[in-house]
Amino acid sequence: LAAIIDPSTEINPIIEYIENHDLILSKILITHTHHDHIAYLNDFLDLFNNIIVYCYHQPISLKNDFIGLNDNEMIMVGNQELTAIYTPGHLSDSMCFWNKEHHMLFTGDTMFVGRTGRTKSPSSNIKQLYDSVYNKLLILPKQTMIYPGHHYGCYPCITIQKNIELF
Repeated sequence: LAAIIDPSTEINPIIEYIENHDLILSKILITHTHHDHIAYLNDFLDLFNNIIVYCYHQPISLKNDFIGLNDNEMIMVGNQELTAIYTPGHLSDSMCFWNKEHHMLFTGDTMFVGRTGRTKSPSSNIKQLYDSVYNKLLILPKQTMIYPGHHYGCYPCITIQKNIELF
């Protein structure tokens, strides 16, 4: 089984990958509902009618059916467990997804390589973003690899330890 985090890119290469690796796409996880992170959601839903969408339980702009998540709720993708971490600040519906076993953290726009996310909309809050980054994410194991929603830094991904050094 497979999941997509933020259906934000053209779907044909993803579908080709899924087919070439005999995967079954079962879930879509949304880090937040800015348009660039859900741009291709409907395309996937149209193609795969059994996909389940997961996002924060009070999304700002999601009209599709979804399963709402709370802080520290677990999601299974195949035999892998992901923890949903509620990380408001960039947007009030921001979530990150952490795989403890494989030391992976998908941060959306909450944290990038070398810096925190931005506060750029009416639903942004700098104090919440600070709390999310410093009190929820940077306290995870230092070897955890951060996979941000955009490649704005000097590397596409980075460990928490190296990111702390860049801050």
